[in-house]
Amino acid sequence: MQEVSRHVSRLDKTGVIKKNVNGSYSLTSYGKLILTQLPELEFISKHREYFTSHSITHLPSEFVSRIGELQNCMFTDDVMVIFSRMKRVIEESEESIWAIINQYPMSIVSSARDAVKRNVRFATIEPEDWVPPPEFHQEVAKIERSWAYQARKDRLFEPRVLERKVDVFLYMSEKEVAALTFPTLSEKFDHKGFYATDERARKWCRDLFQHYWEKAKPKSRFTK
Repeated sequence: MQEVSRHVSRLDKTGVIKKNVNGSYSLTSYGKLILTQLPELEFISKHREYFTSHSITHLPSEFVSRIGELQNCMFTDDVMVIFSRMKRVIEESEESIWAIINQYPMSIVSSARDAVKRNVRFATIEPEDWVPPPEFHQEVAKIERSWAYQARKDRLFEPRVLERKVDVFLYMSEKEVAALTFPTLSEKFDHKGFYATDERARKWCRDLFQHYWEKAKPKSRFTK
């Protein structure tokens, strides 16, 4: 009881709470404002081990300050879970796929082809200096001559590039965020991170994608 009394006294002195005429305490308007800022700290604290080894400092400050909107995201350190969710999100999408990527997993190619046949639109952002592995060139050479080439003509596949490294790996549809991962402290992606169906998380991710989309420039070819 003495410790509780000391905490109450500290909150009162800092203006977070006030004593009412009946002896009870309630939040001040300042205290209520502080509570609105707690989700940001709650999300970061909940995943403190992840953020000890991963960085969000390269994100625009607007999105760092809104990081609490991700509080209902689920975390996984299993890369295969992330890639599996990406494949499923493509298969279930009815409208659009938005992606900020540093690689194209070959496991999603057939799902992407089928999605294009359903008129799902793909908008992708990648780093301009990205160098794909040789097997990617071989696979894409086949794609270029078939559905992907036609998809670009029909504006169902619209790739853009950033002149610098991407600050986030993001893969989402109109229904779900399949992958949201941040770079390690060495600025590499291990693809450990978050996924979500929560509306606030989807809005945060969609806004972030739009921010980079406006800064990116159209990619002249499907391959380099």
